[in-house]
Formats: sequence, C-alpha cells, structure tokens
Amino acid sequence: MVSYICKTKRFYTLMKNTIQFRITYDHTLADVWKAITDKEAMSEWLMPCNIEPVVGHKFQFKTKPFPGFNGTIDCEVLEVIENKLLSFSWSGGPLKQTRVSFRLEKAEDKTILNFEHSGFDGFLNKLIVQKILSNGWKTKILPVLLLKYLNKNG
Repeated sequence: MVSYICKTKRFYTLMKNTIQFRITYDHTLADVWKAITDKEAMSEWLMPCNIEPVVGHKFQFKTKPFPGFNGTIDCEVLEVIENKLLSFSWSGGPLKQTRVSFRLEKAEDKTILNFEHSGFDGFLNKLIVQKILSNGWKTKILPVLLLKYLNKNG
C-alpha cells in the first residue's frame, strides 16, 4: 500500500520552481534506501544508470531519445546521509542543473519518502518540462514503479 500528499498545485509549482511531495511505503527504511541508491535497483525501477551513493560521483540515466533530448541525463551526487538523504543534480535536454532529493523518515514499520525536484528555470522548463516531470514522479514513477520494485524485492 502507498499513500502520498501532493504539494504541487499549478500556481505553487510555477512560483517555487519545485516539485514536492511525500509518499509512504509499507517497507523498511533499509529497503527503500537500497532502492534509491543501488545502481541495479534504480536501473530496474527508474532508468538504467550507474549511480553510486558517494558525494561527487558523476553518473548518467539512459532512456529513449526524442526531439530536443538525446536520452541521457547527466547527474552528480551532491549529498548523502546514509538511510536519510540522497541528493543529486539532474541535467538533460533543456534542463540544466536541476536537483533531485530523496529524504527518508522511519515511521514505525513504514518509510516516508519526501521527494523534491527543484531548479526549473526558464519559461519552457516551468510550463512544460516541470509539468511533465511532476506528473511522472507523482503518478507513475514513485507510487507505481518504485512500489512495484519494493513489493517484488523488499
């Protein structure tokens, strides 16, 4: 089971340049931490990647290209606090140096994931790219794909 609270109303999103929401998983903190920091795990539920939870590590996500986007997302790990915080830069297509952060909290036998994707600058990014990513993160990626991974492997 999964529940989430979305804080990304259109006006708020456009003004803050940030996608934020909170989601609770019926899985241990260790299982969720592994899912967001292990390259094989993340490659299974998100996109093929070579992430390592080490500050300064540069890595890439690979996906299908489309016009204006070559299919590569360049990232660099910015912050790591084991079992609590993973933050990395995210640059691909028109997006330059946005930031993705996963903050974890233990809640009895569950894990709360506080997600944030920030730094959407420019008209195109605010109106189009941020809306597309917001929809993906909150309706498919975290509540469906990550949950499916956790249910299978957690």
